[in-house]
Amino acid sequence: RMFYDQRQQRVSFNGLRVGDTIEVAFVKRDTAARNKFDDYFGELVPLDDVLPTRRREYILEAPAGRKLSFNQPVEATPGKQPGTTIYRLTVGERKGIRPEPNMPGWTEIARYLHVSTFSDWDAVGRWYWNLVREQLVVDAKIRAAVQEVLAGLPKGADERAKVRALYKHVITSTRYVGLEFGIHGFKPYRTTDVYDRRFGDCKDKASLLKVMLAEAGVASHLVLVRTRDQGTIGATPASLSAFNHAITYVPSLDLYLDGTAEFSGPEELPTGDQGATVLIVKDGAGAELRTIPTSTAAANFQSVREVVTLASDGAAAVQHDLTVTGAGAAGWRSILQSSDNRRERLTNAWGAQFPGLVVDDIKAPQLGDVLQPVRITSKWQVPTWAQAQGEGLRFPALGHRTGLTQSLAGQAKREHDLVMAAPSTEDTAVDYVLPKGWKIAQSPASKAIDTPLALFRLEVDARGDRATVKTHLEYRKSRFTPAEYRALRDFLSQVDGSLDQVFEIRPER
Repeated sequence: RMFYDQRQQRVSFNGLRVGDTIEVAFVKRDTAARNKFDDYFGELVPLDDVLPTRRREYILEAPAGRKLSFNQPVEATPGKQPGTTIYRLTVGERKGIRPEPNMPGWTEIARYLHVSTFSDWDAVGRWYWNLVREQLVVDAKIRAAVQEVLAGLPKGADERAKVRALYKHVITSTRYVGLEFGIHGFKPYRTTDVYDRRFGDCKDKASLLKVMLAEAGVASHLVLVRTRDQGTIGATPASLSAFNHAITYVPSLDLYLDGTAEFSGPEELPTGDQGATVLIVKDGAGAELRTIPTSTAAANFQSVREVVTLASDGAAAVQHDLTVTGAGAAGWRSILQSSDNRRERLTNAWGAQFPGLVVDDIKAPQLGDVLQPVRITSKWQVPTWAQAQGEGLRFPALGHRTGLTQSLAGQAKREHDLVMAAPSTEDTAVDYVLPKGWKIAQSPASKAIDTPLALFRLEVDARGDRATVKTHLEYRKSRFTPAEYRALRDFLSQVDGSLDQVFEIRPER
């Protein structure tokens, strides 16, 4: 869905051995009959790699009268051509960065060079606004669409309702395709063209949403985004090269809207945008560099309610109800969007925890509406919920091993921070109905673990032929330092141990 007029050359070196040295040199010339960026130049270059590097040299030749800003000290000498200056940065031997799962973006863990002809972010904002403002146009078709969307709202609908409805219209009526040829790697196409052909990339969709909101009387700004996986950057210098995405910001609601998030609601900003460095372009009045806040644990909520009716052979019939709000909702909408393969997708999602799972029935009437939480009701048959233990059966508290330590913190220690998707809350309630004539011989012990990083509660109520298990798991942060990582790993280990406790049931005599 992305098309560029750029090319990449791949070179392979076969038969390399330890101790061999590869020297790579290349020249990139920013010259043409007309510079599509006028007199702007900016670049963000890594100075570290995952591989050990003996020497790295960066050389930039520019007109002597053109002022450049750098985030690293560089050597400036007269160029070979009259009226030019050569800027040079040499980096000596570097050990290389050892990659780790879910580590911060590269600018946070590696040294980098940032160079720009802009000295401040206001200048970037003004330059970008002058580039895009003529693309933000409205025609009769767009006006009619806005009026139709607003007409579908209840009388007296407030500004938030209008924003939500128009956001839904943009993400459902246009699809994501990027034609990033020439200047259109940075400049959106005209909003009338985007709406006519019903597709566009991130900046196209952000621009379309902005003009539609303006038609509804709602002020908004274009926002340039450096997604969280790229890492944060320093405040200087200022350039466009730092950004790889674009969204829309509604200041009156303090609401960021990602027009490419086709399965996310307006309050369900993708985690790649959360914690990202952004530049809010203020319609010709400069710009503001800021960081998008990370959502709270309460905003990213998952609730599971199960009624598990056990059979004497260890099989179970399960009534399963799932509710998801926040950043995690988009994933469920995406994998279950097609009703034709919904049963297969749900089987794959839960089958690893419950081998042999068969999904009998699925109900998700509002799954296609991003303005509603994800609610999925399903019925399962699980052939091996419990395992034979002498004359009885045994099974873990939730019917499966959790393995949180292995999945989230599998390394014994880390060099870099651990970055999780977002703070989140998971609540689970399981009601067990035993086979007729059976009783509970042993049940898990309740447990509570409260730390500054995370919270866990396990409550077990076992009486006669019924038992109820309730859990509450809350991650209060999404980023953990190496020191905090050890505490998080200990927490997860205790959670796993608590949930690995088993029920033992047997026939009454």
